[in-house]
Amino acid sequence: MPVRGTTEHRHAILQKKVINHDRGGTYVMCAWDTCEKDGYEMFKVVEYDNANGYEPKTISYVFCTERHKEYWLHSTVRAGYLPAGSRRAII
Repeated sequence: MPVRGTTEHRHAILQKKVINHDRGGTYVMCAWDTCEKDGYEMFKVVEYDNANGYEPKTISYVFCTERHKEYWLHSTVRAGYLPAGSRRAII
């Protein structure tokens, strides 16, 4: 069994594209603003909105890479700072 985080483990993970059945079965694009690649199920963020006086709703965001997911999470939650150990790069 491959050890989590190793190259062997990363190759064992299957990336499934997210399909929008409401739009005739087209793929969902990455939620990062300037990216036009397809989003994958393994890079999904689910947000629950339970505001008082409103019906609860669930919002899902999918991304094409872990880096786009990290950028989005840390730009909305921690004002643009990436977690320790992440290298900045031009996307």
